[in-house]
Amino acid sequence: MMRFTFDPNKDVANIAKHGLSLADAPMVFNAPDKLTLESPQGGEARKMDVALVEVAGVVLVLVYVLREPNEVRAISLRRASKQERKLYANHQETH
Repeated sequence: MMRFTFDPNKDVANIAKHGLSLADAPMVFNAPDKLTLESPQGGEARKMDVALVEVAGVVLVLVYVLREPNEVRAISLRRASKQERKLYANHQETH
């Protein structure tokens, strides 16, 4: 079972910037048809999941770091860009 964590100050900033709370990270992380990409930054092995979230009816992007043991540290949650939506659509067509 994965445990989801995030910085409360980062969550406030994410809500202000993107209108989404990092507390909603599991909706994207646990999506059955998500696309996972590597998103290294600052020496961190960041990952980026792109998924259609049925409840929201939109494609969202979750950036996170996997930590031990079984911890997902959410960094950012936002709506997918046009390019990311296209990448996700292409992924769905091929799987």
